[in-house]
Order: sequence, then C-alpha cells, then structure tokens
Amino acid sequence: MAYKPKTKVWLKGQFESIIKITELTWKFVIKLEKNFKYQAGQYVNIKVDGITRSYSIASYDSGKNSFELLIVKLDGGALTTLLFGKVKEGGSLEVEGPKGKFLLPESIDSDLFFICTGTGLAPFRSFLDLIKQKKIVHKNIYLIFGTRTRSDLLCYDEMLEWKKDIKGLDYIPVLSREEWEGASGYVHEQYKNIINDTDLTDPIFYLCGWRNMILDSRRNLKDMGFDSKKIICEIYD
Repeated sequence: MAYKPKTKVWLKGQFESIIKITELTWKFVIKLEKNFKYQAGQYVNIKVDGITRSYSIASYDSGKNSFELLIVKLDGGALTTLLFGKVKEGGSLEVEGPKGKFLLPESIDSDLFFICTGTGLAPFRSFLDLIKQKKIVHKNIYLIFGTRTRSDLLCYDEMLEWKKDIKGLDYIPVLSREEWEGASGYVHEQYKNIINDTDLTDPIFYLCGWRNMILDSRRNLKDMGFDSKKIICEIYD
C-alpha cells in the first residue's frame, strides 16, 4: 500500500486584537472559528494571503479557542510586512496545528531554566501563564531573557508582576548593547553564575531563540557536565 502523506488541516480564524509591545514586536491575538486545543510550548503555522510561517504560542490555553503570538518585524519578511502593514483587527487568516514537543514535564520535580533571546520568550510566557493560572506545583524557575536594548525588552512589566505571583520565579533580563540597572552582557554569564552559586535540584534547561545562543548554551552546559537529555532546544532561524 502506497504511503499517503497526512493532509494538512487549516482552521479559519481572525485577528481578534493587535497590540504593540515594542516598536518591532507586536502581540497578535488569534480567535478561531472551531474548537482549538494546545499545550503550553507548542507552535502553529499561520497563513495570510497564501504566505505561511511558524510561530510559538505565547499564551495558556484558556479554552476560548484563541491564542497569542509574539511576532517581530523582519526587514524584507514577506509575512511580517503584511502583519505590520496590511493586516488589521478583524482580518482573516488560517491556522494549522498545534505542533511541537517543546513541553513542560508532567510533574515539575526539577529546577527549571528558561533561557531565551528575542521572541524566544514566547513559549516561556506560555509555560509561566499555565503555571500561574493552574497553580502548578514547581521548584525554582530561572527565566533568563537576552536582548539588545531596553526598548527591545518584551513583556517587561508583565514579567515583573508574574515574578511576584509565581513563587520561586527569578526573572533576569540581560541587555547586550546598553548599560542599565539590570544585568548586561549575554545570557551565558547569567546561567553560569546561577549554576556555580546555587544548590540546584536536578535542573532541566529549556533554550529558545537565536541559533547561535542555543548552540553556545548547549555546548557550555554539556561542558559543565549536564546530560544532553536535560537540555531541550527550540531554535528560531
């Protein structure tokens, strides 16, 4: 019997709201016409005017057939040119998914490191939203978010509030091209300091964002003696 590839199922939806987070990164809230369930950390394919791209979901599944995306405008990007120009609230799109296995463990018995750059924050916002809303029992969580300047910080005020709401959450934004009152440099120094200075409980490392950051972090963590099975990656090209 000849193999038949699985047919993609595209769901119709609309842009329920579009919110400017920073100059180049906006939050798009998508509402679907049909039932849509997903797990924190998964991603979707979206299609607008025949152009398709993949994005990590940045929200917790509240059962309302909707989800949020954090999307950065790319110079010359075919889809982001549409999203940051032609697309308006109420506009239509198609969605395929959810997809991916970048997921939290069923029981959180380990300290968690969420290490990210740019819109790689998206699945970790989804994780934290789930933990907060469902009051999931967990160990310590270290959210280390690297970006260039203060104007590039995503969800900064929100993360400060969530730090108050989520016990054991340590939020560490790091700027590489600007001096400020917080951490400066790159994410690597931050997770290395925590590892060296803290008595950790069987940590699991989640890495999401720019390829070079992930490859460097994975190599560093393996060199520090951590099992590659405890290093979970989602690379954005």
